[in-house]
Amino acid sequence: MGVPARPRTRNERAGADRTAIDTGILTNVGFYVYVSIVFALLALGFNLQWGYTGLFNAGIAGFFLIGAYTTAIAITPPTPPSIGYPGHLGGFSLPLWLAAILSMAAAGSVAALVALPTVRLRADYLAIATLAFAEVLRVVAINWESVTAGTIGIFPIPQPVEFNPPSAFLNAMVKVAIGAGVLLILLVVLLFMTESPWGRVLRAVREDEEATMALGKNTFLYKLQAFAIGGALMGLAGWLFTITINYIEPSGSFAPAITFSVWVMVIVGGAGNLRGAIVGAFAIYGLEWLSVQLKDYAPRELKDTIFYIRLMIVGTLLIVLIIYRPEGILREKKRILR
Repeated sequence: MGVPARPRTRNERAGADRTAIDTGILTNVGFYVYVSIVFALLALGFNLQWGYTGLFNAGIAGFFLIGAYTTAIAITPPTPPSIGYPGHLGGFSLPLWLAAILSMAAAGSVAALVALPTVRLRADYLAIATLAFAEVLRVVAINWESVTAGTIGIFPIPQPVEFNPPSAFLNAMVKVAIGAGVLLILLVVLLFMTESPWGRVLRAVREDEEATMALGKNTFLYKLQAFAIGGALMGLAGWLFTITINYIEPSGSFAPAITFSVWVMVIVGGAGNLRGAIVGAFAIYGLEWLSVQLKDYAPRELKDTIFYIRLMIVGTLLIVLIIYRPEGILREKKRILR
C-alpha cells in the first residue's frame, strides 16, 4: 500500500499558483521575442538589399513563403490524406539544420532567378515586379493543395525539442534560444561582410552606380549577389517561423502586409544599419504584441479599436521619424576617407 501524499499547505499552493502565473507570463514574452527575431531576419535581408544596395524589394513575403514551405515539407512526417484534409508534399522528416540550409538555398536561388531580369530596372519597376512575383506565389500556394494543403495549412509541424510531459514554457524558451543563437551568428557574419570591400562596393552602387561602373566594378553582379543573399536570409526567416509557430498557411501568414511591416521596421530602425534593423523589428512588432495584450484589459467599447489605434501609432511614429530623424533610430555610420 502506497504512502498517501501530504496535503499542500496554503503557502505551498500560493507558491505553485505564482509559479504558474510567472511561467505563463514568461511564455507569452517568449512568444514576442521569437516572433520578433523572425521579423529581424526579414529586416536584415531587406536591409542588405535596400539599405546597403538600393534595391527596393516588394516581394519579401514571397521569399519568406518559400523558406517556410521548404522547411515544412522537409521536416514533417508522412501525412496520408484524410477526410477534410488533402495532405501535402512531405514525409521526409529531415533534421532542422538541413531544413535551414535547404530553405536558404531555395529562397536564395529563386531570388537570383528573379533578380536576373529585374535588377536592371528602375526602383519603381523592380518593386512592381517583385510584388507581382510574391502575389503569384501566394496564389499558387493557396490553390496547389496536393503540395501545400491549400488554405487549411500544414500541421502539425514538429517542435524543435519534444518534452515529456509537454511544456509550453520550455518550448518557448528553446525557441527563444534557437532564434537568439541564429540572430547573433548572422549579425556577426553580416557585420563582417558589410564592412569588407564587398560591402563598400554595395554602398557605392547605392550612392552612384555609374561612378562605381567607371571604377571597373561589375555592378550587376554585386546587385545580383546582394539580392540573392537577402532572399536567402528571408528564407531562413521562413525556416525559423515554421519551427516556432508549428503551423503555416498561405492566405494570412504571407500576405503583402508582411512586406509592409518589414519596410516600416527597416525605416524606423535605420536603413544601412544592421543593428537598426533588429531594433526596428522588436519595436514595431512590440506595438502589435502590446495591442493584443491590452485588448484583454481594455473596456468593451475599445476592444475592437485597439488594432486601429496601433496602426495610427505606427503611422504617427513614421511621420515623426521622417520629419525629425529620417535616418531612423540608429542611423548609418558616417564613413570618411582619410
